This record gives sequence, C-alpha cells and structure tokens, in this order.
Amino acid sequence: MYPVQLATSSPYQVDIPTPKQPTKLITVGQNFVKYDESLPPEEQSYLLPDLKYLLQDCVPTQKTYKASEVQRTLASEAVKRLDEQAKTLIHKIRYKLNFDYMETPEAAEEWGFQVRQGTGKILLPKNREDRLALLDTYIAKEESRLPEERFSKPDLEEVIRLRDDLKANLDARRTSRSLRKDSYAARAETLDALYDTLRIAGSLIILKKLNRKLTPALEKWGIEVTKRQSKEKEDEVAPATNGTETTTTNYTNATTNGTESTTTNEANGRTDAAIAVDTATNGLVDLDSGVEA
Repeated sequence: MYPVQLATSSPYQVDIPTPKQPTKLITVGQNFVKYDESLPPEEQSYLLPDLKYLLQDCVPTQKTYKASEVQRTLASEAVKRLDEQAKTLIHKIRYKLNFDYMETPEAAEEWGFQVRQGTGKILLPKNREDRLALLDTYIAKEESRLPEERFSKPDLEEVIRLRDDLKANLDARRTSRSLRKDSYAARAETLDALYDTLRIAGSLIILKKLNRKLTPALEKWGIEVTKRQSKEKEDEVAPATNGTETTTTNYTNATTNGTESTTTNEANGRTDAAIAVDTATNGLVDLDSGVEA
C-alpha cells in the first residue's frame, strides 16, 4: 500500500461504529444515505449505490438475527421450565409404582423405568433425553391399557401434553439456534462490507468536498466528529522512584531532524480497503484501496 498523510494537523477525529455495534453502524449508514440522496445527483457520493445495496442486506439479516435470538431464548426458557415439571411428574409416577408394585418392583420397567437388580429400587432417569424416553414408554403403556385400568393420577392427558410441549420447544430451540448461526454469518459479512465502505466514503468526502480537511461538516452525512485530545492529555507520567521520574508517551508520530515518521495501526486488523476513522488514525490516508481520515 502507498500511505499518504492527509489533514494531519486536524483537531478533530472521526468515530464510525464497528461491526460489533451493528445497530449503531446500520444507523450511521442509513443517515449517510439519507443526506447524500438529498444532494443533487452530480454531488452525490460515488459509493452511494454500494451503501444502499449493503443496507438492503444488513437490515434484513439484523432483523432475522434478533428474531432468531428471541425465539431461541423463549424456547430455551420453556424447555427448562417444562423439564422441571417432567422431573416432578416422574417422581409422582415412581411413587405410585413403588406403592402399587411393592412386592414386584420389576413391573415398573413396563412403564419405562429401570429397576436395579438385587435391591429392586426403581431408578429415576438421569437426563432430559432419558426423561423423554420414559414419558414415551409410560404414555404408550397407559394407552395400551383399558381406561378403567389406567392410573387416575397423574392424568394421562396431562402427561401427553407435557411430553408434547417439551418436544415442541426442544425443536423450536434447535431451529432457532440454526437460524441464528446462519443469520449471524450473513450479517457479519455485510456489516464488515458496510463498515469499510462507510470509511472509504467518508474519506472521499474529506478529500473532494472538504478541501482535504477533517471538520465537523462531515456530520451532515451522519458520521460523528469529535475534538481530538491534546497531546498533553495523552502523556502518562509514571510515579517517581528513588528520586527519578519515568515518562511514557503514547504518541504514534515522532519527529527527528525535521522529518516526521508515522506508525499506522490497521483499523480492526484490516490490511486493505479500509478508511481509518477511529481515534488513533492521526489523519492518514492510504490511496491503495485504504484511506484513513
């Protein structure tokens, strides 16, 4: 890349939300498009069509991601609640079988329970999958009996309803998890593209409309511009030890023999197609597909 310094003496800095702030980033993109579309066609940004296209992708994927996360949360909480109800219900069923089949506890296996040989203890299922399997077996066994022979408590319809609700919410949680993963991947790709395009569009405005000067006028396009901290505030002075003072300076620019050397941190780890508009850019512009304003 070929780095070029632009507006290095500007007292301002630019802050565009990162893809980790999807709602804010999309809002900045929408505000940029809204203002740019109000300009005469010949004054509109070269990247306006790209931004509109990216927003058409970002907004639906963001909505899908949020909706899938809500559904996953609701289903997950319902599963926890229903599973606790299943535990309680199975305890009641075991108590009933213990009482009715005190002399022949092995009969409980017909209703889905495991019985420890030697002691005759009716065992409880250890996990949710085992509880669901037990409920399936219990329901099948009770349905195979004559109505007058069935256990009066718990009510068979109650057991069936609990089993079906638990399975339905497990399916809903599984589906919403899958949808969330897919929508997250699609959203991440479009948000990265929107972020890079906004940074390039902002730098082009500085270059072509603001006479290469970063000023608050950029806020017309919805991009936040703030005062840069003075260098004096950036200095960090360590406590003196044994009568000596150590000073640490956080500058990225150092001037030696009248020449200035600049260390540029790539924004968010990007190596190309990036306009650095975050707080530590010092007004650098990279003309090789990457511009820092």
